[in-house]
Amino acid sequence: MRFARLDDAALEAVASASGVEPVWCDTRGVEHRVPRPTLEAVLEALGVDPDRPAAAPVAEPSDAAGEPLRAFGPDELGIGRAVGVACQVYGLRSDRNLGVGDLEDVARLAEALAPLGVDALALSPLHARFPLEPGRVSPYAPSSRRFLDPMLLAVDRAAAQLDLPSPEVPEAVGLRAGELVDHLGVARAEGAALGALWRGFRHRHLGPEPSEVGAAFLAWREAQGAALERFCRFEALALVLARASGRVEPWWRWPAELRRPDAPEVERLARGELSPLVAERAFSQWLLDRQLEDAQVRARAAGMRIGLATDLAVGVTPDSADAWAEPGAILRGVSIGAPPDAFAPEGQCWNLAPISPAALRANGLEPFLGDLEAAMRPAGLVRIDHVMGLSRQFWVPEGARPAEGAYVRFPERALLAAVADLSRRRHCLVQGEDLGTLPTGFRDRLAAWGFLSSRVLWFERWPSGLFKASSAYPPLAVASVSTHDLPTARGWLRGRDIDWRERVGQLDPEAAAAARAERARDRRMLLDALAFEGLVRGDEDEAALVVAMHRMLARTPSALLLVQLDDLVGAVEQANLPDTVDEHPNWRRRCPLAVDAVARDPFARQLLEAVRAERPG
Repeated sequence: MRFARLDDAALEAVASASGVEPVWCDTRGVEHRVPRPTLEAVLEALGVDPDRPAAAPVAEPSDAAGEPLRAFGPDELGIGRAVGVACQVYGLRSDRNLGVGDLEDVARLAEALAPLGVDALALSPLHARFPLEPGRVSPYAPSSRRFLDPMLLAVDRAAAQLDLPSPEVPEAVGLRAGELVDHLGVARAEGAALGALWRGFRHRHLGPEPSEVGAAFLAWREAQGAALERFCRFEALALVLARASGRVEPWWRWPAELRRPDAPEVERLARGELSPLVAERAFSQWLLDRQLEDAQVRARAAGMRIGLATDLAVGVTPDSADAWAEPGAILRGVSIGAPPDAFAPEGQCWNLAPISPAALRANGLEPFLGDLEAAMRPAGLVRIDHVMGLSRQFWVPEGARPAEGAYVRFPERALLAAVADLSRRRHCLVQGEDLGTLPTGFRDRLAAWGFLSSRVLWFERWPSGLFKASSAYPPLAVASVSTHDLPTARGWLRGRDIDWRERVGQLDPEAAAAARAERARDRRMLLDALAFEGLVRGDEDEAALVVAMHRMLARTPSALLLVQLDDLVGAVEQANLPDTVDEHPNWRRRCPLAVDAVARDPFARQLLEAVRAERPG
């Protein structure tokens, strides 16, 4: 109610001075004035004082000449025009995992693909999710961006490295056999196996005189500092409270004395009765960190010049470990989303809690930089999801429709400079996921800072709708036919995504018929583009068209061509159907081939040979 005394003009002035844009433009250039309740809600979430709305600037890294640094570039890595493969880690199949892809599968897939000329293996986000709620399966709605999902741990390899017997998991055979990942079953099996590992580790390696490996764990845990400790304390508290009440509650419904990480009662419990649970969670993070680092070492040793490419999600959920651990920085009451556009006419609300721009300014751009460094540490490339969020984010107040949101400005120049500086120190390439509604000139600014743009075949069109020629793609880019949120190459050709959208009620029969007619026109235009490139002579069979699409992108000057693993193995269904949760099996589909069979598959070899012929060396 602090803003009730302000008339509309004064409220908009306060909003603008506080970085909240009172007007936004859609993709058609139509202006939309933000409703007053939205401005008030966003300003309240930001903690704006109506009498002192302005914020201070942030210092930026610069080189000796005083100019901002550019990100580490492909030319410095010496990759020329490289080829990579993108996979959904959870969907990797093998005869040794527990029914979900793990980090040993990642390492073996990288080792198998490297001899075929693949320089990068791009991974879906590895962020920690919610162990008490394994049904929350989206890797883009995590509990922590800084720490890793224990379901990714290769239990058998961890046991061998620790000189412990591998835990028996009799249900693993059944979990591996399903077409879809059984996240609940895997969580139970993985949790039991991790518990057995921890008990064996404590008995053998910890005690009054820890072994060498026990001492390594203790040193690693201490080096991670407060961030790891808070994450582990959150998970331990959540477990104990859920056991006591029989249900999982968001942290703001916990007892008042436990709602802040710096509360005395949290400290007392963490050093007392909860100490073993906190240590067990630190132990699992240590194992994951070791395995992820090992996977990158093995990928590079096998010949990949980039190796692993990690993915930093745009945010965490409000009830997450990170939101509890950073109460002054990660906000409640508003969600990151997107305004209405051609692909989401109602707009989008992602239930992701934003970081306060004021907190970033006050804390040297933390916690964002710490999250980014965690993603860069084991990688040769990091993809920043929704990278335009470094310039502005579309915030939707709780209870409002997505179309009623507002853009909030972020310290773009400082953030881009800091990302570039970290990229150079880590020798890590940066890809910005810059698809959707962009601030004016933003792609040009990304290029000036040395970021790789994301260029997807389905969207690379001229205003007429015609597909762009391969020569029109920029050099500083990652080119791909599709992404995890879009149909596979075969799925697009068959209109499978339209079938699904009609099935789940996103399209009525009339709209679905119109979408199929539009897809038929798009298919003809794609054939024209492929014919212009001399890659087809007519309406080729489906497999030939998939190869031709990738050959066309391989011809581009773009630094990296990314082939989806689904396309490499001939899959039809896509990983995720946006704006659905359980209506479509999002984040559950498993790769039809085991990791050790992918590189032997005739079609996969044909596709990779074709793209390597277009970008040799």
